[in-house]
Amino acid sequence: MREDEPPGADISGVAESGGGKPSLDTALQAASLADRRLREAIEAMPQGIVFLDEEDRYILWNERYAQIYEKSADLLQPGVRLQDALRIGIERGDYPDALGREEAWLAERVAQLRQPGLRHEQRLSNGRCIMIEERRIEGGGTIGIRVDITDLKQKEETFRLLFERNPLSMLVFDIETGKIRAANEAACALFGYKAGAMDGLCARSLFPDSLWPEAGPRLAGDTSDTRDCWEMLRRDGTCIDAVIATRRSALEGYTGTIVSIFDVTERRRIEQRMAHMARHDELTGLANRAHCRERLRELLDDGANGTETITLALVDLDHFKPVNDTYGHHFGDIVLTEAAQRMRELIPPEALLCRIGGDEFAVIFRRSSLTQAELVSKSIITTLSEPFFVQGHMIHIGATVGFASSPYDSRDGETLLRYADLALYAAKGERRGTCRGFEAGMDAAAQEKNRLEKDLRAAVRGGELAVHYQPIVDLQTGAVECYEALLRWNHPERGQVPPDVFVPLAEEMGLIDQIGRFVLHSACGEAMRWPAHVRVAVNVSPLQFRNGNLLSTVINALSTSGLPAERLELEITEAVLMEKGPRPAAIIRNLRAFGIGISLDDFGTGYSSLSYLLNYPFTKIKIDKSFILNLQEESSSRAVIRAVIGLGRSLGLTVAAEGIEREIERDYLRGEGCTQGQGYLFGKAVPAELIAAASQPAPSQAA
Repeated sequence: MREDEPPGADISGVAESGGGKPSLDTALQAASLADRRLREAIEAMPQGIVFLDEEDRYILWNERYAQIYEKSADLLQPGVRLQDALRIGIERGDYPDALGREEAWLAERVAQLRQPGLRHEQRLSNGRCIMIEERRIEGGGTIGIRVDITDLKQKEETFRLLFERNPLSMLVFDIETGKIRAANEAACALFGYKAGAMDGLCARSLFPDSLWPEAGPRLAGDTSDTRDCWEMLRRDGTCIDAVIATRRSALEGYTGTIVSIFDVTERRRIEQRMAHMARHDELTGLANRAHCRERLRELLDDGANGTETITLALVDLDHFKPVNDTYGHHFGDIVLTEAAQRMRELIPPEALLCRIGGDEFAVIFRRSSLTQAELVSKSIITTLSEPFFVQGHMIHIGATVGFASSPYDSRDGETLLRYADLALYAAKGERRGTCRGFEAGMDAAAQEKNRLEKDLRAAVRGGELAVHYQPIVDLQTGAVECYEALLRWNHPERGQVPPDVFVPLAEEMGLIDQIGRFVLHSACGEAMRWPAHVRVAVNVSPLQFRNGNLLSTVINALSTSGLPAERLELEITEAVLMEKGPRPAAIIRNLRAFGIGISLDDFGTGYSSLSYLLNYPFTKIKIDKSFILNLQEESSSRAVIRAVIGLGRSLGLTVAAEGIEREIERDYLRGEGCTQGQGYLFGKAVPAELIAAASQPAPSQAA
């Protein structure tokens, strides 16, 4: 039992009495102090400490030991034999491993006590795991150390589960032997081995011989760099692409690395496929636009000294859109594929054939003269003019080619592309099915068009466009019944730009919707200032129908201005009616349902199918001015005019004639029963503020 240290006790110098021998009291004090210091020392230790005598009886233990064996703490008494305490603990169920084999477990535990120096683990019923290490001390007793390794065991179990059941392939690599100590199931499956069959396998067998000098140090190192891709071998000799990450660890009994292997074979295949797709057309397998530009730039850079001729030819398929519209895109794809094959057979070995758009192709000629490139281009036109046979149908297309060359036209790739495109545009404008090279004047024309586009954008943005109004009169009374809204552009430098110049340009630039809204709102607002019987007519572009916003634009213009729908007429051309699909018909019927008049403009030109008049709810047809101008000279013109007027009368439609400039024309049309007239005879298009009283007939028009 512990005793208190006497006040002032000092064992550094023991008092002597009688003959120099220490007194009994002093010796007892020193022993008591040593005992207390021992107890303090073992209490300060984080491990559980126990002292047993030569007969395995408890002598001394610290508080940590008692905490570890908290369920058996009541058995911890000096003089109690360890075996007896264990037996009672077994009966209480304190030692789960002893269940069902109590005596055997106790015998094993006593045997371990008789062979000190060996570590072993012990599980307790509270779920803790204890590491036991025991050693004999001088005098025959035993000192035992208990370490709670529960957290460590849990981490080991977690690691084992993460390792063995991880879907990621993992290996344990022994740096000294170069062998695999362990491989999880995912790794065995990846490399084609049965579970556990890779244990002890030489790691170099997983790599081609040429890669092992680099792969060996990588396995032995500590790296998480996953940018490098390694070729690895499966058991059957096939290869996989893998990314390797390693973590060096001090493992039990040896130094090794935990190797994680990421199988990127499929990813690499997809990446290669994507890289190919990024530079090639999926349908035809030809180089795409990006590849074309890249190759052109490379060739021009290599031939920068100007000694090599590089020719770029752009091939545009003619009449291809009707193939898609008539037969569908499946037929179109077949035609494109065969067209590509025909061209592939014609180009020289060092030329590159590309598909750069829907029906646009390009050929980059290298080490070919201009004459050779032109001959090949003409051969392409010839072969593509031959019929295509697709699923029993004979299809005819064609091709037009424009080309430009370096160093003659330009040494810059982008400029060369632009010049070839200008040549193609000129060839298509002149006559399809031809081949044309770039000329300097084409660039000047393109620059002029570009300047006009910029000016038009500025005019739209700055409100420089104006709406003028030309009267449409009753040919019998001469009274103005309607004004046609006509767009005008007075350029500050160019002067009056004709509508047939800037309107198609606006359509090409995507400005027609914005301009159309402006004209509709202006015309409806202005018409509110006219007499109630006078209508306003506004031309509508086919693109406005195609874009699908026309109906809402018209309704918005009417509601904003307050103009009754019956006072608005929309003039459309046959181009609107030739659009495929139900949209144009639906829009026209919806507009008519609101009471808006629908006029078929330029009737008699183009196809002028009579089915249009039967299938659409028109209220007016306008005879094109080309027939009026030839009225006196051409009997056929008079026959057409007479037929159209009769047709309109039969269908209950208003018939208006355009381009009337002379009284004789007016009189003839009036005599034939034409309802309305329009032309310089009745007045030119003028700004809204110059319009005279709409209801008054012109003096020269009195009946």
